[in-house]
Parts: sequence; C-alpha cells; structure tokens
Amino acid sequence: MQKTYEVRGMHCVSCSTGIKKLVKRLPSVDQVDVELSNSKIHVTFNTDQPQDQAVIDAVKRLGYQAK
Repeated sequence: MQKTYEVRGMHCVSCSTGIKKLVKRLPSVDQVDVELSNSKIHVTFNTDQPQDQAVIDAVKRLGYQAK
C-alpha cells in the first residue's frame, strides 16, 4: 500500500534526505520517495494498513510537520 504525505518545512536536499532515512527505518515501511519541489513524501508500506501516526511522528522528530 502506498500513501502520500505533505511535509511542511522541507526546503532542501538535506531536509529530504533526513526525512527519507528516518521514515525508511520504520518497520512497516518498504520504500520512501521524496518530491522536494512539491513538499511531499510517498511511502510504500509492507502492510495493508498505513502507519500514519508513525510516519507523522518520525517527521516531527526532525522538526517538520506531515499530514
């Protein structure tokens, strides 16, 4: 299952790299693709249920907001 999240505050390659690495570490995540120009991340989960709160919390730990 894939889900897209808007990320506020992500404005450079360093930001997107940090978000990608941290979200990819979540056990329910298979893949993370970042659209820096649109401030979005596309997360592919290895379960049928997206783990929204886990993704939101991971992004928040880096100082950004995801919805």
